[in-house]
Amino acid sequence: MDEKQEGTVVEYAGFWMRLGAYLIDFIAVWVIGWFLLAVIGLITLPFIIGGEFTPFHPFWFFYRGLWSFIWLIIPAVYFIFLWVLRGQTPGMMALRIKLIHTDGSSVCWGAAVVRFLGFIICWITLGLLFLWIAFDGRKQGLHDRMADTYMIILPRKRAILPETS
Repeated sequence: MDEKQEGTVVEYAGFWMRLGAYLIDFIAVWVIGWFLLAVIGLITLPFIIGGEFTPFHPFWFFYRGLWSFIWLIIPAVYFIFLWVLRGQTPGMMALRIKLIHTDGSSVCWGAAVVRFLGFIICWITLGLLFLWIAFDGRKQGLHDRMADTYMIILPRKRAILPETS
């Protein structure tokens, strides 16, 4: 990627900035997930009342499966959709960073899915593969390399004030 576009020098987002954005997004995903679980619990509560909710209860396996499904699907939908639609999640917006293809274009659906799968691989290693970002010259993690993406810092917009007479 040409590191100068229309006179603007591209600055890659580093490890700590990306971690801060992810923590903001983690809180958002956590709130959404718990909200959905609460709504599902309220809908199914009438079926549970009157009996003990043990591993032998008919709804036990339903809830265990639903729990796992929600904690995989919610982050996938959250990240993939926002990466494609805006190139930014709320955490990334707060820290003025954006996800782009290495050619400077917006991220497509395929790249977003591959990047999320790379995210999962990084988490399977207990997050150790995320440290790759700190040592890479272009601040790319494994998930970025898999999807051919960069995280860049958006330049600050300068206000042009009217001249006073």
